Amino acid sequence: AVVSTQSTGDTLDTVDHEKEKTTSQRRNIYHGQRFEEVTMDVGENEAYIVTTCNIAGYRCLVRAEVDGCNEEGELVEVKAHFVIKYPKQLENFRRGKLFNTFMQCYLVGIQNVLIGLRDKNGILRSLQNYTLPQIEDECKQYWNKDFYILFLNSVLSWALPQVAEGKVYHLEYLGGDEITLTEVPDPDHIPKFFKDHVLSCNS
Repeated sequence: AVVSTQSTGDTLDTVDHEKEKTTSQRRNIYHGQRFEEVTMDVGENEAYIVTTCNIAGYRCLVRAEVDGCNEEGELVEVKAHFVIKYPKQLENFRRGKLFNTFMQCYLVGIQNVLIGLRDKNGILRSLQNYTLPQIEDECKQYWNKDFYILFLNSVLSWALPQVAEGKVYHLEYLGGDEITLTEVPDPDHIPKFFKDHVLSCNS
């Protein structure tokens, strides 16, 4: 089975969500996309990797978008964020942005992160390079990845007995104890090459 995941904090947006975005949100998304395009020199092209990872005993096949590579040829995840001026902003940055970025990269094996800090006008003010060990060390007083890997293990233990071979499902975490698992009748957002790869692994 193929399980597509999403949480309430993801940047995957439906058409309805697009309509609900404020001008400020759309501007922020534009600034982030432009920073990624210019920094990685990728234009509007998209690149993906398909890799395997082990999550608390479960071997998972994961598809992830790749932003680009550094001079050494290593994969790099690119993010944009507001300039940090105050201690509370730094705390929120470590609790939120760095946590989400770390988990995103950790699951697919990307070890390098480039974050551009911009002002309210979208002008880039500084660049910050991280490795995943650096992020984990900097944020150790706010979160521990092992806790969330165990949580993900619990979710998979709940979901996998309910899925059938050859089917595609949408797994969504809504916060708290609320998780939904829904079969996707027409999974256009799952690329055919990815589904074929999953099915070939099970054959």
